[in-house]
Amino acid sequence: MKPILEFLSSDEVYMIHQASLEILERVGVKFESKEAQQTLKSVGVDVDGDGVARFHPDTVEEYVKKAPRSVVLRARDPKQDVYLRDGRVVFSSGTGMYVVEGKSARKSTYQDCCNWARLCDAIKNVDFSAEIHSTDVPLELTDRYNFKAMATNTTKPFIGSSLSRAGVLDEIEMAAAIAGGKEELRKRSQWWTAYCAISPLTWSENACTVFKETAPYNIPVFVEGESVIGGTSPVTVVATLAQTNAEALSGIVYNQILKKGRPCVFNIGFSHPMDMKTCLALHGNIVAGIVGAGGAQIARFYGLPSASWMATDSKISDAQCGYEKALTGIIPALARANIIWGMGQAEFTYAVDFEKLVIDDEIVTQMKRALDGIEVNEETLCLEAIERVGIGGSFLTSKAKDTFKHIQKETTELTVGDRNTREKWLASGGRSISEKAREKVEEILETHEPEPLDRDIVKRLDEIIENAKRNLAKKS
Repeated sequence: MKPILEFLSSDEVYMIHQASLEILERVGVKFESKEAQQTLKSVGVDVDGDGVARFHPDTVEEYVKKAPRSVVLRARDPKQDVYLRDGRVVFSSGTGMYVVEGKSARKSTYQDCCNWARLCDAIKNVDFSAEIHSTDVPLELTDRYNFKAMATNTTKPFIGSSLSRAGVLDEIEMAAAIAGGKEELRKRSQWWTAYCAISPLTWSENACTVFKETAPYNIPVFVEGESVIGGTSPVTVVATLAQTNAEALSGIVYNQILKKGRPCVFNIGFSHPMDMKTCLALHGNIVAGIVGAGGAQIARFYGLPSASWMATDSKISDAQCGYEKALTGIIPALARANIIWGMGQAEFTYAVDFEKLVIDDEIVTQMKRALDGIEVNEETLCLEAIERVGIGGSFLTSKAKDTFKHIQKETTELTVGDRNTREKWLASGGRSISEKAREKVEEILETHEPEPLDRDIVKRLDEIIENAKRNLAKKS
């Protein structure tokens, strides 16, 4: 049996659903985009003069049902396509604007983004990757540079941000160049996008723009309600789930009005409790994992793919980082959140740690074994083997051939962790997990060469960036 962890009863999920519908009908959600307001009005949504949309429950139900029950994230290499469907859990890298180096952190660069993508391309448990930010290029062009860094250094799906209408239009052109044209882009986009509501209960102008411009091309989209618990949502977990559910539902409705059947990932698993002493949003707190599990259950209620974190507040790859990543990751994973986001992420969401990405790969291997559960059948019960070996025997002998047949499936191996005796560990150098992870990062970056992107496509990406530079120069 494969385990499913549930924090909520079916009645409690329904109560949250009803509370969210009440929020949507009585309080509403503000859409800052005039275009979005008109789109909502066109299907009968009540939008007032301040841009606040109030949704009738029937409208919510009608449009949420139009969203697909499963989503495919397409890769440049079709063998790397990622399928999001009920019960399946996949893992992604995190993102940030800083790179951890020892006890320090520096701003991330375009080259860091390239190296990050290459590392993600090589690490088996990274199913798709998220960009880190190129802070050494003009801010207005960061999205295009990040796109190029990812597209040229991984064949896996990747998710990116868009900072403006011009930015998302350029990214669509870049994605079309990789796909082989805009018609092909509608079938197969390696790039997908995401936007988060501004809690409480607001969709920004840019979020609405990104949704609108990418919708005709069927580009998958992450629709997020992500609050700071006790700051931008109520202090109780259940009230936060109700509010962020309302935010995400309104985003799903808007996307389905734009394009029926658009692939959407429904995400209310990213909210973080606030530390009332510092006003910081805590990512490694166990409550973040519980929110992720609750979000996964609510997404299942709607039949939609979901997401959550594996996160840490630690600044370095230490014991705190390890236990926070494992705990915040395994809880929503066992709740069957379809995406566990954040491999390699550190220091809330500000930074990435290349060594931590390697260590998190090992943590994910252990998580996957837990997700497999316990397989019970005549073969795995091994009754014949127990009889053959008998009382006082050993299951390492030829009499227990079942041991060798099942060993790899039943247990896990380590790549940078250590399970030797102290004597053997010291004899092999006595290296810590961080030291071994650093060596593996260096090895991957020295030896791993992703499948190159066609030169003509790279040239086209460069042309789009150069054109954006010229347009930026004209404005300044």
